[in-house]
Amino acid sequence: MARLLFPILALTFMVGMCCAVSSKKDRKEVLAEKVSQLTKWAQKRPVIKLNNDQFKEYLRTQPRNYSIIMMATALSSKHKCSICKQAADEFYAAASSYQNSDAASNALFFAMADYDSAPGVFQTLQLQTVPVFYHFPAKTGKKNRLDQYDMGRFGFSGESLAKWVLERTGVQFKVVRPPNYMALLGGLLGVTVVLVIVYFKRKSVEQLVSRHNCAVFSLFIILLMLSGQMWNQIRGAPMAQTDPNTGKVSYISGSGQFQFIAESYIIMGMYAAGAIGWILLSEQGPAAMKYSQNAQSTMIVVGVVLVGFVFSWLLSTMRLKNRGYPYYFLMK
Repeated sequence: MARLLFPILALTFMVGMCCAVSSKKDRKEVLAEKVSQLTKWAQKRPVIKLNNDQFKEYLRTQPRNYSIIMMATALSSKHKCSICKQAADEFYAAASSYQNSDAASNALFFAMADYDSAPGVFQTLQLQTVPVFYHFPAKTGKKNRLDQYDMGRFGFSGESLAKWVLERTGVQFKVVRPPNYMALLGGLLGVTVVLVIVYFKRKSVEQLVSRHNCAVFSLFIILLMLSGQMWNQIRGAPMAQTDPNTGKVSYISGSGQFQFIAESYIIMGMYAAGAIGWILLSEQGPAAMKYSQNAQSTMIVVGVVLVGFVFSWLLSTMRLKNRGYPYYFLMK
């Protein structure tokens, strides 16, 4: 019996080694097939469309030596997600720029999971709102909160996404957008029209550029800048946001680090109303002698109401965007 023990152990060891080598070989073959398939898809379109099975196979199971940037969204109009289409356009711009850059390789891919074609993805990730951007690293391990993009803080512009990709993967590329020839042509046409009018209507232009008109124009520019329009252009803010669960449209963001375009217009209107209120109040005193007594009283009442309402509304908006803000006036 003792004589047979050594050959049996030796045979078992050899079989185990063969199985290990075979398993290692199969693992390399599986990885090569996955990378090859992802590369083929990426060559056809910069953003790979995923279904439930593809999500599990390429993003959740090993072996994997590549990273994937995935956008979870709901593009169908029935979901009433106005922000999803704009975010998807920016995501495509970033993915296309990467695919056409020198940094493109089989170590990083861009993918998208739409709710209609991959509902299992949303269940797996326990998603309640869209759009959401994820980084699935090559090495699996402890979940890192930075692998989920903070859209509320940074917006969803292609440039912001590219910066986040650099931070998470070390891959650097520049977002390249096709030139907008129609905007350029429209701008040149507008400048030409203005120059022609100035040339033929010089006297009328002198009357137009009066002290009063310049003051109104300056006030408009100030209100435009204070309302955050420049921030909207840089961050690519959406017009508003629709809750996919309730269908409720939000025109004011609940985050102190983000805003909507509609919110900027509302803020601009409130600032304008406050400015009008202060102008009406400042017109009292010696400057009010040109108005009748009734007109002066009306100006005072309207001015006080406008200033009080705008101040109260701005404080309530601060409480909405910063939950810990303690102050309010007239209304919460």
